[in-house]
Amino acid sequence: MNNKTRRFVGIAAAASLVISTVGQASASTPSPIAEVSPERAPTEVRAELPKRLSGPVEVVVQLSAPSLSEYATQMQAQQGRAATAAQQRAYAAQLTNIQNAFLRNARTLGATELARVSKALNAVIVSIDAAQIGKLAALPGVKSVRPVRHYERDLNQTVPYIGAGFVHNTLGITGTGVTVAVLDSGIDYTHANLGGPGTPAAYEAAWGTSISDTRNTTVTVSTGFPTAKVIGGYDFVGELWPTFGARSEDPNPIDAPPAPIAAGGHGTHVADIIAGRNVSDTHRGVAPGAQLYAVKVCSSVSSSCNGIALLKGMDFALDPNGDDDLSDAADIINMSLGASYGQKEDDLSEAAANAVRAGVVVVASAGNSADRPYITGSPSSAPEVIAVAQTQMPGAKAYPLV
Repeated sequence: MNNKTRRFVGIAAAASLVISTVGQASASTPSPIAEVSPERAPTEVRAELPKRLSGPVEVVVQLSAPSLSEYATQMQAQQGRAATAAQQRAYAAQLTNIQNAFLRNARTLGATELARVSKALNAVIVSIDAAQIGKLAALPGVKSVRPVRHYERDLNQTVPYIGAGFVHNTLGITGTGVTVAVLDSGIDYTHANLGGPGTPAAYEAAWGTSISDTRNTTVTVSTGFPTAKVIGGYDFVGELWPTFGARSEDPNPIDAPPAPIAAGGHGTHVADIIAGRNVSDTHRGVAPGAQLYAVKVCSSVSSSCNGIALLKGMDFALDPNGDDDLSDAADIINMSLGASYGQKEDDLSEAAANAVRAGVVVVASAGNSADRPYITGSPSSAPEVIAVAQTQMPGAKAYPLV
């Protein structure tokens, strides 16, 4: 993919927000793991959290060993060429051992493992009594301990005003050959604009008729997934979180319907803006030639996006086939979401920054929180991420309170 095309499709992903081996290495054994100095003072990690939290809490424990993407970036700089698949897999195995060792110690403090990530971020998510967080942070190899943070979806409608038609028709750039991972509420891959048949029967076969329908947790021939447009994906949040049940995972990233049946549709709308195209070619997204990964991380029954699901979704976007080789990473990661007043101490921001350093364009919403100063959300507040703000449209209406 050339840089010109990458930049344009980066803009395509951004539009969805304002609408809201090179040779062989000398050996297959990776370089020794380099320790990373903690970014926060020990008192911040070990003393601050217990003061303001009590009872069982979910926390993201970052470990000091570099993530797989950080390792790959380091190897690129040291070798002058990309890390081989064998090097990456060997290092991924080391990370597994490091996480296992940490968990053995964490379990003595009463910690329960909730999830692990290793590609965008080297972290283990655990549930633990807040009173034990100081001891947890003191365990060997811990870089930071932060509460799991959830995020909100953002959306606006300004796509006609960015000049995509000129780029399609005059420059001939449509995003062909580019992959975009859409971290959102899923994608309705049965939609006609996204490569599906576009019939109610096809959607019912893929999602069912309610959030408790088991059809939305499985992938079968009748589901029709993946398609030529939506080439892969995964559901890291499930249909019930947070209102009706715990976070769950399944291989079917179908977007739920909008209200009044559920609270879906956001991810499908974003995907259509990025890469949609109807059969008659009278409707186009900003990059209609691009292909999509449907990474479901946002709720089907509310506007919330799960912090654990987002970290796992970042890992998926960096390694869609899950073989610990990042050569198949998505070209662009799009997150039409955020948490207002974004701070440096945000695990998703760090994961996004690591992905950018590994060569992936990351675009995130600056927020739809009006004109209050310094309200830019995480993860878009990370310097490496393309932050896209809400835009006022010529046809917008204001409804003053009386």
